Amino acid sequence: MLKSLRLGAGLSNEQARQRAGMSTAKLSRLETGHNVVAQKDIRALLDAYNADSQTRDKVLRLAQLAEHRGWWQEFDDVLPADFDLYLSVEEAAASLLVFQTSVVHGLLQTEDYARAWHRAEDPGRPNAELERLVGLRMARKQALVREDEPLIIWAVLDEAVVRRKVGGPDIMGAQLGHLLSMSEQPNVTIQILPFEVGAHVAASGSFTLVEFAEPTDPEIGYVDCAAGNVYPEKPAQVRRMKTHFHHLTSSALPAIKSLSFIRKVQKELT
Repeated sequence: MLKSLRLGAGLSNEQARQRAGMSTAKLSRLETGHNVVAQKDIRALLDAYNADSQTRDKVLRLAQLAEHRGWWQEFDDVLPADFDLYLSVEEAAASLLVFQTSVVHGLLQTEDYARAWHRAEDPGRPNAELERLVGLRMARKQALVREDEPLIIWAVLDEAVVRRKVGGPDIMGAQLGHLLSMSEQPNVTIQILPFEVGAHVAASGSFTLVEFAEPTDPEIGYVDCAAGNVYPEKPAQVRRMKTHFHHLTSSALPAIKSLSFIRKVQKELT
C-alpha cells in the first residue's frame, strides 16, 4: 500500500525519502515489509503523499496492527529466512490461488506427511528442530478454520503431488484421505492436473497468488525457490500469474473428477 501511494503521488524513491526525511534504505525496507513499522515513519510518508483522511486512517490502523507480534514469532528459532514475511501475508489473506508441482501445500498437509517431508529435505536435522517445524506447519492450518472469515484456498495439484509416496504408503494414503476430507469444506477447492495434459503454462514451477478482502489491497504473488522467496507484485506480474492459474484450472480435472482421481490413487497404495 505504501508503494502504491508513492506511485500514485508520482514520486520516485528519492523524492519520497527527501519529503519524508528518511533514508532510501529505510523507505525500501518499509515498502518491502522488511522493516519494523513505526507510526512516525508512516505519518511522514502519508504527509509526503498528501494522503486523504480515509487513506490515512486505514494505513495507520494497519500500521498499528503490524506492531503486534504474530503467532509465528513463537517459532523464531526454526523459521526459514524471510518466511515470517510470507506467514504475515498468509495470515492477512482472504484467499490463496495455489499451484503445486511436487508437494502438498502446507495448509493441506497431515502431521505425518509434514514430518516425512521435512525429514527428506534435511536427513540430518535434529529431532527437536524437526518437531518444531512440524508444529509451525500445523499452526498455519488454523487460518482455514478461523471463525472470522476462514481463509479460502483453491489448489491445483500436479499429478506428481499425489503420486509421490512421501513417508511410505500408509502416510501417503492418510494424506490423500485428508485431501478428500478437506475438499468437503466450503472454503477448500482441490483440482488435479493429470500427466496426460502434457505441457502447460506453469511448467516453470509452483506459485501462490495471494488475494485480500479489501478491493484496494493489491494482490501479490509468492514463489518459493532455492535462491529465496520472491514476491511478484507488479500489476503485470500478478495478471500473468492469475492468467496462468485460470489456464491451469481449465486444464485440470474438475473438482468432482479430481476427488475420484485421488481416491483411485489412494486405492493403489493398499
